[in-house]
Order: sequence, then C-alpha cells, then structure tokens
Amino acid sequence: MEKIVCTVINSTSEWYTHEILALDRCTDASVWINGKKLKLIEFEKPEKRGSFFRSLYRALRQIQPDLLMTYNWGASDAIWLGRAAGIRRVIHNEHGYNVDEAKATDWKRDAVRFLVYRLAAKLIVVSRELESLLQRRYLLGAGHVTRIPNGIDSSYYSPDCDERQRTRKILGFADRDIVVGFTGRLDPIKNLDLLLEIFAHCVQERSDLRLLVVGDGPQRKHLQALCEKKKLTGRIVFAGQREDVLPYLRAMDVFLLTSLREQMPMTVLEAMAVGIPAVATKVGDIPHIIDDGIDGFVLRSDASVDAFVQSLFALLDAARRKTMGAAARRKVVGQFQQEVMVRQYKTVIEGLH
Repeated sequence: MEKIVCTVINSTSEWYTHEILALDRCTDASVWINGKKLKLIEFEKPEKRGSFFRSLYRALRQIQPDLLMTYNWGASDAIWLGRAAGIRRVIHNEHGYNVDEAKATDWKRDAVRFLVYRLAAKLIVVSRELESLLQRRYLLGAGHVTRIPNGIDSSYYSPDCDERQRTRKILGFADRDIVVGFTGRLDPIKNLDLLLEIFAHCVQERSDLRLLVVGDGPQRKHLQALCEKKKLTGRIVFAGQREDVLPYLRAMDVFLLTSLREQMPMTVLEAMAVGIPAVATKVGDIPHIIDDGIDGFVLRSDASVDAFVQSLFALLDAARRKTMGAAARRKVVGQFQQEVMVRQYKTVIEGLH
C-alpha cells in the first residue's frame, strides 16, 4: 500500500501538493517519495478513543485539504471525521485486510464500514475480490467503487545479470545454488511458518537450495527460532528491511508466497518484472496475475506441503525457469504498467465534483 501511495504522489506532484498524516507516526516509506511539494504532518495519536477522535478532527479541520485520501481500516475514522470537519471530497482506498480478518470480516467493523463508506465520494480497491465484496456486503453501487490494479515501473524492475552475481556473492550464495526468495513484512498474514515448512521439505532432497528472506516484522524472532529448530540456519539468509529490494530480487531464482490473504501483492509483480517465476497461494487477484503453469504456479492456501514442494521442484530445471521467468516479465510489461495505474487514479480524482 505504501509503495502505491508514494508512486501516486511522485507521479502527480506536478499537478497536486500532497500532505501526509500518518496515524501511527511511521513515515519510513517517505524515502520512496521524490516530489518537492510534500509535507509530513506531525500527529500524536492519543491512546483514548475519544481523545483520538478530537485530535484527528482538529488536525483535519486545520489542514482542510481539497481532497482527503484515506487508506484501509486503520484510517476509516478519518472519513467521517473529515466530513465533519468540512472536507467535501473524500476518497477511501482499500488494499486488503489483516490477519484478524483473513478468513472472515469482523461484524462490528462491517457495521462501521457500511456507514462510513457512504460518506466517501468514491472507494478505490485493487482487486476483483474487494470490488465484489464492497458491492455485495455493503450494498454499494458499481459507480461508487472503482477497481484500479496495482502497477509498477518495469523499466526499473528488470533483470540485471551483473547485479545478480554481485548480490549473490555478497550474500554468500554459490553459482550452483538455487535461491528461493520472499520479500515483504514478516507478519502472520504471510503464513511464513508454511513457507519454512515447504523449504525444509525441499532441502531434504536438494542440497543446493537456499532461502532468502527480505523484510522485517513481528515474526522475525519466531521465524529465526523456527529455522534453528528445523536445522535450516545455514541455508537461510534473513536480509532484514531494505529500502531497495531490487538487488535482492535479482539474486533470486524462484519467488515463494504463502499468504493466507492478499489482494494484489506488489511483491509478486516486482519479482515477475525481474523475470522471476512465482509459486503463490490462490488468494485475492493472484490467479489473475499468475497464469498457472505458464509464468508461475498457483495453489490453494490449504494445499499440502507436498503440492508446494512439487511446484518448486518443477522450477528447478533451469530451462523451464528461464522460459517461465521471461513469460512473467512479459505479463507485467504488457498488463501492469505504473503509468496506466497513475492515469486511472488521476481520472478518478479529476472526476470528483
């Protein structure tokens, strides 16, 4: 979500001045912003609910933007508080739900969503699943919900053999090693216990497999302890949080995503753009991103570990991996370009009255 926000800001700073209010005060993603007309708003979130409402109302009333963009459940209070503060144009963006709503949405939150969604001039979603859910569950008309698929800069996310070799050498991978990779937040929604279980089964048969994990999060210590328990420590590199994941993507051979829930993961698009075929769970729009057996493999999230292992083993053949990786890049270049995404966001914004 943060990457999409930053991309839209960078691509529209010629026309708009942007101000960001981060409710959790985490502005790490601002390193991805290169626009000059940007202001980060200081906001201290009170612990008590009533105090939070009052503080956010005052902040929004003081800013008084021409357009307020809110993102996901955590910012849904800003919809009604923004309208109460006199902000006429509000666009709410839904990029997906967290692990506590991985299997079903919470009925209390649904009641709130039913009410506040109607206060937004438009809702933008990134997947077909969310588009259908919002229209069906919250009884929203098709004109109220717009689906804008995520897009990336495929000229930036591209293969580079020289950087691949340099990065692999730095990480301690041998030329013969086959590197399975993951990038993203180390969070329960990513179902990384399953990822480690799959990898543990793979290395029982192949000694040349390595795992590269790029990212950080609440599960890092748990995952590192699990690696020690499974005696995988020497085969796994935890690279931590990286401002630029591109060199690490280029070092990979296969991308593995075992999430319980996704909508339209940028990580998969980035890997495919670099020419890396992915093995991923059949959640959200992933079946519309990956053509199973052509540019990657898609499996149900409750599929057996053996099923995931067999899909990974199918990509251990270098020729097949190269063919599917090239198809993956063609898919992204042809269907998921950043320019198209930004143009669609701008159309929605300019269409508000």
